[in-house]
Amino acid sequence: MNDNETIMDESEKLSTLVKKARRRTIWRNAGISFGITLFILVIGWFINLQLQYKSSETSQRDIEMLKEISGPNQYLYSTTVNYGFLRGTLEYRTYKMIEGIPVIGDEENYEFSSWGTFSRYSNNSPLSVSDPGMNVEGFDYMRAYNPYSGEREMAFYLPNVKYVNYLNELPQLNDMNGQKLVELGISFDTNYTVEQIKAMLPNGVHPVWYWVDTYSNMQQYLAHKSPDGKVINPSPDSERYVYGFANNLENGNASEEKFLSNLEVGLHSNRKYKQEYERIYDYLRKDKEKPDVNDVRVIGVVVTGTADSLKMLQEKKYVKAAVLGAVVDKY
Repeated sequence: MNDNETIMDESEKLSTLVKKARRRTIWRNAGISFGITLFILVIGWFINLQLQYKSSETSQRDIEMLKEISGPNQYLYSTTVNYGFLRGTLEYRTYKMIEGIPVIGDEENYEFSSWGTFSRYSNNSPLSVSDPGMNVEGFDYMRAYNPYSGEREMAFYLPNVKYVNYLNELPQLNDMNGQKLVELGISFDTNYTVEQIKAMLPNGVHPVWYWVDTYSNMQQYLAHKSPDGKVINPSPDSERYVYGFANNLENGNASEEKFLSNLEVGLHSNRKYKQEYERIYDYLRKDKEKPDVNDVRVIGVVVTGTADSLKMLQEKKYVKAAVLGAVVDKY
C-alpha cells in the first residue's frame, strides 16, 4: 500500500469519526433540549395549576360572599371547578326552599383566569313569556320564569316609584289547592323594620328574605322617551338584581345588623365586587362615617306558606305589589 492510499484511508476514518461525533452531538443537544422543554412544561403546568387553585378559591369566595346579600330565598348546593390552561370554569347550582321543600333554581357559570380575574359567561336573564292577563291590563313587560325549573320568578316594585301597572297575583291563590306551598315576593308601600314586618304579617306567613333599599341611582326609574319618541316607563326589578338578607326560620336570625355585617365583610374582603359594596355602603351611610341599623330600610319581603295562609295578605294596605315565585306540592 502506497502513501497516498494510506492517507485516503485515514482521511475516510477521520471523516467517519467526525460524522459520528456530530450525530452524537446533535442527538445529545436534542435530548437536552427535549428534557429542558419537558421540564419547563411540567413546571409551567404546575405553576399554572397553583395559580388557578388560588384564583378559583378567590373567585368562589367573592361569589359566595355576594350571595349573602343577594339572591332572594336562593342557596348554593353544588360547585364544580374545571381547571384548564390559563383559564378555568366554575359551575354553580342553586335551589330555593319553600316550606322545607327544595326547588331547583339556577345554573350559574363563571370563567376565571390564572392571573386572578373572573367573569360570568352564562346568560343571567329569566325566560320572559307573554301573559294574556297582563296584556289585557296593559302591562308593557312580560312574565318572568326560571329557564331551568320553569317556576315563576318574583319581581319587586320600589315604594317611591310610580309605575303604570302593579302586578298583584294574590287573587291567583284562590284558584290553587289550599295546601300548595307558595313563594311570594311582597313590595311594601314604604319601608319597615324587621320587627315591624314580623308583627304585621299574619300567622302562617313566613318571612324568609328581606329586600333592602340600595338604590343610589333613581334615574333609570323615571319615565323617559326613546329616540323614536316612545315613552319608556319604569319596570319592576327582577329577583336576580335585588339586595337584602335571609331569615333563618329555625332561630329567627334576621336583622338589619346582619345585612350591615355582611356588607362590612364584603367591603374589606371582596375583590371582584368591591365597587358594588362601596356603592351600597356609601349610599346607606350618606355623610356619616359608617351606616347604622336605621339606615337599612327594608322595602319588601319574600314569604312562604300554604296558599290558604298567604290569602290572608289580600287587602293588606302595606302590600303595594305581590308577585308569585315557585309553587310546589307538599308531597
